Amino acid sequence: MRRKKLYTMLWAFAITVCSNLASAQLVIDNAQFFIQPGATVTVQGDVTSNADILGTGLLQLKGTTQQNVNMNGFTIPNLEIDNTNNVVLTGNTKVGTSVLFTNGKVQLGSFNFILASATTVTGAAANKFLETNGSGFVQRAIGNAAASNQIIPVGAGSNYAPISLTHAGGTYSNAVLSAQAKTGKSPNSHIRTESYSNVYWPVSTTGVTGGTFTGTGTYPADGASGFTGTEADIRGMSFNGTDWSLAGEAHDNAANTLTAQLAANTGQITGMNRFVLMNSKVLLQGANVVGGIMSDGLRSGTNVIPTTEPYRGAPYNFVSLNGGVQEVVAASVFNDLGSFNNIVDWVFLELRNNVTSGSTLLHTRSAFVQRDGDIVDIDGASPLYFKNVDAGDYTITVRHRNHIAISTNNTAGSYKNLTLSSSTPILDFTAPATNILGTANTNYFQSAGVNMMYAGNANFNAVTNYSSLGNDRLYLLNIILAGATTGSVSGYSVGDLNMNKIANYSALGNDRLYLLNTVLGGSSTSSKTQLLPN
Repeated sequence: MRRKKLYTMLWAFAITVCSNLASAQLVIDNAQFFIQPGATVTVQGDVTSNADILGTGLLQLKGTTQQNVNMNGFTIPNLEIDNTNNVVLTGNTKVGTSVLFTNGKVQLGSFNFILASATTVTGAAANKFLETNGSGFVQRAIGNAAASNQIIPVGAGSNYAPISLTHAGGTYSNAVLSAQAKTGKSPNSHIRTESYSNVYWPVSTTGVTGGTFTGTGTYPADGASGFTGTEADIRGMSFNGTDWSLAGEAHDNAANTLTAQLAANTGQITGMNRFVLMNSKVLLQGANVVGGIMSDGLRSGTNVIPTTEPYRGAPYNFVSLNGGVQEVVAASVFNDLGSFNNIVDWVFLELRNNVTSGSTLLHTRSAFVQRDGDIVDIDGASPLYFKNVDAGDYTITVRHRNHIAISTNNTAGSYKNLTLSSSTPILDFTAPATNILGTANTNYFQSAGVNMMYAGNANFNAVTNYSSLGNDRLYLLNIILAGATTGSVSGYSVGDLNMNKIANYSALGNDRLYLLNTVLGGSSTSSKTQLLPN
């Protein structure tokens, strides 16, 4: 039977197609529509159905304008997409045997495109794929057994970015693997992520308990579309809704593929530069610590903390390694963030490898310390991020512009383990039980049950002292105050040892007496020596 119509509607009866039927629209309403083997039904308009299309023939979508398809979750046996203006789902749609892409995409919007367990997909390429441009997923039914290398032919924009899903080792009951492809950097990426694939894949499973969920995504080969930053730095990673993981990581720059595993049944797979996060606490003696809380005097009122971190340039010139360019932040990071979260000052972090002697400096970062001692990244809130660092054990040092540094003890069992997890246990330098290099009250200050970094290091060397050669008192007087005992310097000064916005030698609340009486306990001949890992 051969029919050519502008509109075909089937209602409450059956029709069998033995050869070609071309229609502007196809509406199946409580009817049986059967496409015989070898037959093709070509539709140039929309398709709507509330029943499965029967038979083994082909439904060809070959419009000259955008076509809408709403199968209400029912099945098309074989489907060909041949429309350069694309096909849009207006309801869930399932394909039972094959999908052929000749021209154009299927845009899912908020609906799901379902592939049966045996459905094959051919012809997918740039501008010819299932585009997950909304909340809808491409779903692959796998039934009651594990499944390997299930290709989900997704893409975003004009880029084809398929993902192969494997689930093994679980228990399965009418199981389904689902995926999307989204353009750009994962919204869950850390603020400091610099190298990443320009596509990420939200994935999920249903009907599965336990086992391992693995995805291998292919990002576009074109550099501009495929990735941002340095491709060689990008690793396959998964996100479980809380933390990132490198479990099952594999990457192939030549093939443009990224592989990662999820322990959960839902999450995200993408590529980015590897990293570790660190949660840590430290207290600066000069910030007037009371009850384990520091003053934010440099910030409150008129802020004097610079938006450009001070450590990489003069006068400090701290050794910088693998930490990128000098940090610059928005002034808003110094806004009132709520009591204990307010920024106190910049600090400088060093990572060394975990050897007992001859340790090597591996990485440095500038960061902020909050009133309660939390060391946070340059957004003023996040755990501290170290780029291109593998998870593992490290010796960690915290330095400050006019305090003696504090460090973990680089002996076996004293290292800090750093991971990708934002919930990494805190390295608390303020706790007396923390294994700190040196001795309390000699290399770091301990009072009222908390540890602090010694203040008073006006000349930012390795020793705080009042009268010995190269002492901090004379540096305050001669260098910072230019020899004027009654002079003062307001603002952000290394000579401001008590961190009250004024460096002075003899006025009320002066830094000379703070150095002598508070830091050195009234002894003009005592000193405090900085210890760094060897």
